[in-house]
Amino acid sequence: MKIVICGGHFSPAYALIEELEKTPDIKIIFFGRKFTTEGSQNFSAEYKEISRKKIKSRWIVTGRLQRALSIYTLQALAKIPIGFLQSFFYLLSERPRLIVSFGGSLSLPVVFCGWLLGIESITHEQAIIPGLATKINSLFAKKVFVTWPQTKDCFKSGKAELVGNLTRKAIFKKRAKDEKITGFLANDKKTIYITGGNQGSHFLNRITFEWIKKIRDYQIIHQVGTANFKGDLEQARSVAERNYLALELIKPEDIGAVLSGAYLIISRSGANTCWEIAILKKPAILIPLPIAAGSEQEKNARLLKKAGLAEVIDQKDLSFEKLQNTVDKIAQNYQKYVKNGEIFAKKLPKDANWKLANYISRHV
Repeated sequence: MKIVICGGHFSPAYALIEELEKTPDIKIIFFGRKFTTEGSQNFSAEYKEISRKKIKSRWIVTGRLQRALSIYTLQALAKIPIGFLQSFFYLLSERPRLIVSFGGSLSLPVVFCGWLLGIESITHEQAIIPGLATKINSLFAKKVFVTWPQTKDCFKSGKAELVGNLTRKAIFKKRAKDEKITGFLANDKKTIYITGGNQGSHFLNRITFEWIKKIRDYQIIHQVGTANFKGDLEQARSVAERNYLALELIKPEDIGAVLSGAYLIISRSGANTCWEIAILKKPAILIPLPIAAGSEQEKNARLLKKAGLAEVIDQKDLSFEKLQNTVDKIAQNYQKYVKNGEIFAKKLPKDANWKLANYISRHV
């Protein structure tokens, strides 16, 4: 039985792949993006991991409606029909029984073309406020699975089901395969993990490069990201501070050790990042992406702030002094943040991986 997994949010897609691999009669085909962003020749996280796992894949060239004008805006728009044509012919060739989408502009042509071809689809939404792609996909999908209770109200009655977010099993592993990470975490200093997600954040990267020169009480593990905007990766590798470890992308088998070993996380507030912070009960400082659709990242961050697990700093207000003061505030009340996280984590829906995989097995 063939199923297609697609979409722009790779972490929950990867978690579902791990769960479905337990069922030998399900054959997975992954539809995704080969490169990080428009105009980039850097391979995406999904391309690297899907290739490494030797899962059959189809790499789609499609564009998206950008929220800011750039030299790539027209180029992105021109790619939209290409994505629909590729999706149509790939689906026609593969003829899967089901499409499972995880949001993002890349999922739109796949779900729509699947509908044209009579291929059933379901979708999963990670954020509190559904993204545009999920809203459109929900018109053609049989079922929408959601992470948060309040998200159910965004869809037609009976169409949405609360399951929580799908979680990579690797985040619970406490030993890294990468000896550089293991050795770094063995140091006496407390570790701050800084990440802008798989692609990275040029803004957070730039702040980190300057802040590391001023830090003495902590060490930093920094996921720079695959986009490598304005040579961020090269600059990270040129930093000579002993309390700094820069990595382009932390591999799935190492992410658990980094998250477990982190005293504090500084990050954007994408839905999957916030979920993993909540599941692991890790105190965090969140800097929401200002241009996120529907203020999605702001709402994600405020949810953890309300739970007492995180502090939120608006990007326009971020300074070295404010960042350091916020780190000090958390350090002075650290056990309170951890306790709040434990209370919040108990309320989260459990077993999303199994629930979605079980639905697929029963309904396909």
